[in-house]
Amino acid sequence: MHLIQTLDAGVLELRLNRPERLNALTLALARDLLAAVQAAVADPAVRVILLSGEGRAFCAGKDRDDPPTPAFVDTLQALASLLVRAPQPVVTAVQGWVVGAGFELMLNGDLTVAARGARFVLPEVQVGLFGTGGVAALLPRLVGLQKAKGLLMLGQELGAADAERWGLVWQVVDDVALVDEARQFALRLAGSSPALLAEVKQLVHREHLGDFDAALAREAQVHQRLGEA
Repeated sequence: MHLIQTLDAGVLELRLNRPERLNALTLALARDLLAAVQAAVADPAVRVILLSGEGRAFCAGKDRDDPPTPAFVDTLQALASLLVRAPQPVVTAVQGWVVGAGFELMLNGDLTVAARGARFVLPEVQVGLFGTGGVAALLPRLVGLQKAKGLLMLGQELGAADAERWGLVWQVVDDVALVDEARQFALRLAGSSPALLAEVKQLVHREHLGDFDAALAREAQVHQRLGEA
């Protein structure tokens, strides 16, 4: 099973479980994750969604052994839209490598708890690809235009301390404490009013993201023009 789901006290943890591949995403795993989030959004018992990864990495991006297809890009864009629009807060707990589509998946969440040893990189341009998950819309709003363009164009690697300083993550914790800290943080959110948290999230996104689905569609069009899938 490449996606582990556990529900405890209102927190649904969705844990990527391909540690031998650093949790790199395949089309099948992306589809499983999309289906799980769709079910979570419709379930009143789910008050918070916690995304995490098993083993030495959160997610090393797309699995290069999985053939590129338009369906993969479509699935990632649908997943990004759903995570951003979900009424529940989405917490991401990241460790080790947070790369490409994994980085972008983190950006689709609301708050990130990062292990001190986490490494963040967007290598797509360096390997002739384009980003997904609304990264062109989300990244500049978090770090500013200069840093966003540098991260996207240069594929520069960031450590957790810089990621926190740049506003990419909410909190950095010791590696061994990540799982417990992230779950406690998610439980704290789960103790708040779901309706109020949903209103906060919706209004903040409305004011700062504009038409996010339109940005996702434009990214997908770039992938089509470049013939990446």
